[in-house]
Amino acid sequence: MADVTFDNGKLSTLYVHELWWLSSSLIRKAEYLFEEAKTPESGYLLQVSPELHSVIASILADAANIKKMLVTPSAKLNGESGGQSRLRKERANRLKALIGDVELKEILNHKVRNTLEHFDEYIDEANVKLSKAKTPPSPMAAYNMILSHWEVTNPPVYPVRVYISSEKMFYNLKWKVNIGLLYEEAMAIIGELKKVPGLDQEEGPGGLMLRLDGPNA
Repeated sequence: MADVTFDNGKLSTLYVHELWWLSSSLIRKAEYLFEEAKTPESGYLLQVSPELHSVIASILADAANIKKMLVTPSAKLNGESGGQSRLRKERANRLKALIGDVELKEILNHKVRNTLEHFDEYIDEANVKLSKAKTPPSPMAAYNMILSHWEVTNPPVYPVRVYISSEKMFYNLKWKVNIGLLYEEAMAIIGELKKVPGLDQEEGPGGLMLRLDGPNA
C-alpha cells in the first residue's frame, strides 16, 4: 500500500494549522506576560507570581512543541512503522520549507525543553552543590519571582525560576531563555504562514471539520 504523505493524508491539513496554533498561543501568552510583569519607569519592582510562572511554563511548552513540529530525529522511533517514520520526516521538512528563511535561534535551542523536562534533576544537582558550597553564589535564592531588574537585590539573587521583566529573560538554575526572542520568532512564523495560499485571508488557526470518508487527496 502506498505511503500516506504530507499531500494526501486525511489529516495533513492539520500540520500547518497546528504550527499556526502553537505560534499564536505562544504570542498570546507572551503578550500577557509582558503586560503583567511590570517594569517601572524608575526604581525597581519585585513581584511574587506563581501564576505568571505558570504562563512562562506554558510558553516554553509551546516553543518546545513548535520545535518538535519542525525538527525530528532521522532514526525510526520506538513503535513507529516505516510509513509513519517517513511521514514524520517529510512533515518536518515541509513545514520548515513553508516558513522559509525565518531564523529560529531560541525556539530550536535545547535549553527550552530542558528547563521543563529536567527541572527535578537540576534542582537536585543544585541542592547538593549549594548545600556543600563553602561560599554560595548568592546569600538568597528566589523561586517563582518576577524582578524588574537584577538590582532589586544586592547582591543579585540565585535564580530558581526568576523572570527579569526589563530583559524579558527567564532564568531557571543554570539555564536562561529569552522570552522576548521566542515571541519575535513566533511572530515571524505566523508572518510566513500567512503567505501560504488559502491561509492569507485567515484571521487565525481556528478550528476545522475534516472528512474522513472520502478519497485521499
